Amino acid sequence: MKHRKVIVTLVLVLLLSSAAMPVQAASSATALPPLPEWPIIGPILQWLGVVEPTPVEIVELPEDLDLPQYPIETLDDILALQELESGERVRVTATDTALTAIVREAIGNVNGIENPALTFAPGKATAYVEVDGSILENIDFGLSIKLSGAIKLEAVVKLSASGCQATVIVEKVSINNWSLGLKGIAQRWVNDQLPGLWPSEACVERVTVKSGEIAVVGYRR
Repeated sequence: MKHRKVIVTLVLVLLLSSAAMPVQAASSATALPPLPEWPIIGPILQWLGVVEPTPVEIVELPEDLDLPQYPIETLDDILALQELESGERVRVTATDTALTAIVREAIGNVNGIENPALTFAPGKATAYVEVDGSILENIDFGLSIKLSGAIKLEAVVKLSASGCQATVIVEKVSINNWSLGLKGIAQRWVNDQLPGLWPSEACVERVTVKSGEIAVVGYRR
């Protein structure tokens, strides 16, 4: 193994040396690509773990900024959407900070539920809450264990839209930092519950999640 590492290192040095010649000869005004994009060298460096692969650029769809804009800052703003004219397409936006505040206001002083929080990142949403296990006794999650005591729940999901409804793809679920086997259980529960919970008068055409913000395009039927 030691000899193999020496050989790989020598090959790498030779490749870097051969690539350095045209690099040194290049004009100082010439912009060089990042190392992961260099031919031959880039894949070897990635294989050796020396550099990280260049992240894939996320191509975002048009935001429909020409539509009426409805920023959500309070619970009243959400309730006001019920007054929209039927068929009127709108773009509703909300920050994770505002929605966290709305959720905390909505649950008020409900015993056994504490510190709910929403966080938005490109393409993903993370929900966190601390609950007492007794609150979950009447909810059938399909778990083989009984939940009791203080429980920390966290879920990471991807949000999109299909057939006028929001689509939720569960990426990760953890209970007290334990996640093994929970993703499939959570996805089945969401698939079973979401159609019945979704308001029939709301049609969502597009959901876009950015850092700190979510945007929903749709209309009232």
